[in-house]
Amino acid sequence: MLEIARVLPGSAAARLGLASGDALISVNGEEINDCIDYAFTIADEHPSLVVKKKGGSLVETAVPKEPDDDLGLEFAPLRVRRCRNRCVFCFVDQMPKGCRRSLYVKDDDFRASFLFGNYITLGALTEDDWDRIFSRRLSPLYVSVHATDPSLRSFILGNRKAPDIMAGLKRLAAGGIRMHTQIVTCPGINDGPHLARTVEDLAGLFPAVASIAVVPVGLTAHRKGLFPLKAFTSRGAKALLESVEGLGAKYKKKFGARLVFASDEFYIKAGEPTPPASFYEDFPQIENGVGMVAEFLGDARRTKLPARIASRTVTIVTGVSFGAILKGVLQRLNRVKGVSIRLVTVKNRFFGPSVTVAGLLTGQDILKALRGRNPGALVVVPAHAVKEDEDVFLDNMTLAHLERALGAPVRTAGTLRELVAALRGEEDRGK
Repeated sequence: MLEIARVLPGSAAARLGLASGDALISVNGEEINDCIDYAFTIADEHPSLVVKKKGGSLVETAVPKEPDDDLGLEFAPLRVRRCRNRCVFCFVDQMPKGCRRSLYVKDDDFRASFLFGNYITLGALTEDDWDRIFSRRLSPLYVSVHATDPSLRSFILGNRKAPDIMAGLKRLAAGGIRMHTQIVTCPGINDGPHLARTVEDLAGLFPAVASIAVVPVGLTAHRKGLFPLKAFTSRGAKALLESVEGLGAKYKKKFGARLVFASDEFYIKAGEPTPPASFYEDFPQIENGVGMVAEFLGDARRTKLPARIASRTVTIVTGVSFGAILKGVLQRLNRVKGVSIRLVTVKNRFFGPSVTVAGLLTGQDILKALRGRNPGALVVVPAHAVKEDEDVFLDNMTLAHLERALGAPVRTAGTLRELVAALRGEEDRGK
């Protein structure tokens, strides 16, 4: 049974008299437990619904519709299953107080993996879950591997009962499920030969394993009482890049696909130029920070700049690791008549100085960095630093709050194209 949170006005569900608070019991005789069941069962042209009304009565009705039409029902957010592991590098364990409540939830839910690309360890799956994955064809799934050696992986996960990951991946592959995998690497623990073994084991399951992302451990300043971990040095990052790129070149010849990619952070840490966009093929792991720089630079090259923008000074905010890259791109924008760009690279005080990515900047750190400065006519912050549907930073500060504190409009941008659109939008509103 799935409670209806909202019925869209004018929708098929509204015409049937369904309302918020009603509960969807079944579709075509199949029990509805969550939004995945709902999405799969309403694909028929004439689905038959059994609904429990708020008053307790049951109503059965058939809905005439096209296969791709939606009924106009919205449901409460998925209640995800909590993670059973105690990973030595878990970012949630090293988060300070004051973040959005949802950020403290450790999930390990195959449904969230399918729906949102969340990474799972396969350790929370029941046999009913396995059956559901295969019967619903929930593909692709996103799997955290970290190491294929069982004892090493159990140590990393902090879970003696962690199942054999290769057995789980092979089971998914045999069932026709594609997987995108990640390896969070910790210097001296699962890098070097351990990393090479893990990547080679995963490559043995190609094409079911469609991509492998190698990302560095993220360390905040809030690790008191946690397992001692080290950050990658420039030399360590270079060594890892050499290994990963060598394996990728081998797979490119063997499979026609590079398969394994190091995250952008490794290139920045090593002081190496990031590869071109073609290197990342179809960007299978861009949400994991793999190829973001290449995509940004590619968009910047393709973006046609206006000849002129109404005279104004604009402040652009970014994180430490992206500062030099963005500075080069903004030199071109600064040549546009009328606009004066000031780049402010913000140090992360909330999570600590070792956290340098723009997506983890908080509103309070941006405010501290700009306090006492004239922000100009517009402030542009990284789009990845703000929750897309709520305009709120990780520390619960909203864009509106930041605007009031700075006394200037604040917009978000993730590409040069979006930045130009923000500038031109401000120009239009000023007329």
